[in-house]
Amino acid sequence: MVFEEELVMDSEERVPLSSRSLYTPSPPSTPGPSHVTIDPARFHLPGMPDHNNSALANGGEKLPFNKAGTHRKIPFYNKGWGRRGNRRAWMICLAGFILDIPFMGMVMSFGELLLPLLDTFGGSTAAISWVGSIAFGMAYVGNPISTPLYNRFGCRRVSMVGVFLGATALFLCSFVTEFWWMFATYSLMFGCATNLCYNPPLILTGAWFPVKNHVLATCALVAGIPFGSLVMNPVCQSLVETVGLRNTYRTLAALALVIGIPCCLVFKQPPLEDEDDTRSLEGSIESTEVDGEWLTEMIKQEKEPPIRKLFGVRVSLWLDPVYILYMVGQLFKGIGYVFPFIHLIRFMDTIGIEPSSGAIIMTIKGAADMVGRFSAGVLGEKLPFPLIHMYVICPCIMAIATYLCTFAKSFVAMFFYALAIGFFNGVFNALIFSTTTSLFDRDSAKEAWSFCQVPPGIAIIIGPGIAGMVYDLSKSYIVDFYVNTAVFEVAMITFLLVPAIQLCRRLRSPTVVEGGGNDGSTNVMEMSQFERQRKIMANGYQSMK
Repeated sequence: MVFEEELVMDSEERVPLSSRSLYTPSPPSTPGPSHVTIDPARFHLPGMPDHNNSALANGGEKLPFNKAGTHRKIPFYNKGWGRRGNRRAWMICLAGFILDIPFMGMVMSFGELLLPLLDTFGGSTAAISWVGSIAFGMAYVGNPISTPLYNRFGCRRVSMVGVFLGATALFLCSFVTEFWWMFATYSLMFGCATNLCYNPPLILTGAWFPVKNHVLATCALVAGIPFGSLVMNPVCQSLVETVGLRNTYRTLAALALVIGIPCCLVFKQPPLEDEDDTRSLEGSIESTEVDGEWLTEMIKQEKEPPIRKLFGVRVSLWLDPVYILYMVGQLFKGIGYVFPFIHLIRFMDTIGIEPSSGAIIMTIKGAADMVGRFSAGVLGEKLPFPLIHMYVICPCIMAIATYLCTFAKSFVAMFFYALAIGFFNGVFNALIFSTTTSLFDRDSAKEAWSFCQVPPGIAIIIGPGIAGMVYDLSKSYIVDFYVNTAVFEVAMITFLLVPAIQLCRRLRSPTVVEGGGNDGSTNVMEMSQFERQRKIMANGYQSMK
């Protein structure tokens, strides 16, 4: 029997790419043994991306065949994008950064509109605060919706819908006459729109930077969140004082369109390799030369049953203790971060710090957050240990800073508290995308990402309520900080269990990666494993000549 093989080659290795069935009969060109075409793309090694379905690689778009049906354009993982492609990649990162300013910056600046909303609608501060908390939480909770939309329609369309939905929501807010309508227009509509403008550009940036500068690019993009807060806080305050609350919402709606539409037009899926840059290797291989074990493994892979999924995530991932602990740790860290800020201004007032000075402390926290995100981007790929260990270090330092805050008696002490909390929260949040992709293989990571920011979103919604309940029971701000310290410690211990489980797995089965996860050292390790497997497969074809 003769096997005909089709391969696409890059500068270093031959990469099997056909997407037809594993065994496709083809008529022999000359009399002789029957022919069959091998499709090695259906032989999917663990950790190798599926060129048909890899959302992180191609944005969810199916990879096309050419007219002859023999070769496809593929995203090239090894090669650099070239000078022009590299500029486009950084332009997309910059566009995502700018798009975060009017959307994520707006939900983080809701406090500037709190007093005008009280003057307009009356009611309690707690009730109006829920409007902003839900909107901020929806910016993360909406990931399970925006990620499949990105996979189906691409970043540009989804983010464009988010821009128009957000502008419409802000415009409708200017006509609200009853307070409860704000939950529909601002909390839900604008919160969902913010997620559509935040999550797809982040995934797209990760696709443009699959290995080199992956951490730097994704961290730089999410640095737009604290930067947006620093920009939108004075903008909202100035607009309210100049044109009033209702015209402020109308102005912000126009601002969202003016900034958002050009940013969305920049978004583009990673380029596919030109057919002119590909070469095919066609030949016949005598059946007597075929490695029987290699072919048997291909048949075994082909006959594997379809993967069972729940809410778009494979069941094995839901049952993976690494994923469960990772989600639980995100929840506790999120609660710990938002916990003190509902009472922070009042606490500073009790130790003799004026509200104006308290506002400076909050500004310092935001600036430290942004610096932390940029620092994580610059140093993230140079760390001598896995990224998940930063998720142990950051809650630990935040717990220490929160505990020491109970002894604060001056502006200088609160300055260092804000500096520590802001910086390490920025590092933590900036690394969330890269850490997720480092813990799981490519197929599992794109599913894990859909839900891994849901716990922080829930924490943003319920955290202030928990803090208020603790204060109502204790009547002490110090108790609030003690509870907050304990929450950070729980998050630290939870994240510490993740590398412990990975270590146990490696010791028990050093050659097998369980649960679709790798050793978690960095996202580069996953791609390095992928490259090694591609070389093994290419060498397998060559050995059968």
